[in-house]
Amino acid sequence: MDATQPITTQMPPCSGGLSELQVPMIDAMVSCLGSDHRRLDEQTSQLALAAGRLASRPGDSAAWTRSLEAWDEIRHELWSHLQIEDALVYSWAIAHHALSPRLLETLRVERQQMRNLLATLSELPPAEGRGAESNQDPVTLAYRLTALAQHLDSHVQRYDTEVLPAILRAVLQG
Repeated sequence: MDATQPITTQMPPCSGGLSELQVPMIDAMVSCLGSDHRRLDEQTSQLALAAGRLASRPGDSAAWTRSLEAWDEIRHELWSHLQIEDALVYSWAIAHHALSPRLLETLRVERQQMRNLLATLSELPPAEGRGAESNQDPVTLAYRLTALAQHLDSHVQRYDTEVLPAILRAVLQG
């Protein structure tokens, strides 16, 4: 290296404190996710109710249709919501040590369980324009939708009480 060349140090992008832009960006993401969770909580309740009706009345086409409509309401925004959470948790929070290893492992397991469950529902076309005609057994569908509602409820509870507050604490300590 030539003595006249400036010396630069390479710092990993997350090694220093938080930049002026990161604090409002992370705060906005946490607020957005919290708002999504309030909406998702209501939709999850509707999904559980519809799935319960379908389980108790498997031959009722109205119960079938309402179950699929409730699923469609959640499906519409769920993937983008989960992607934002993944970016916040598995990129930013890990880099900034905002979450304990135990919590990260719990989130990883829950994430995989939810993705597996969602994969069992992926073959369902949107409820719009279709009735109860499907190869899907209504009781099996009701069971899967109920399981999804339970996973989503647990997910929202964990994020709202543990994950998002821990991320905000890390931002404030930044």
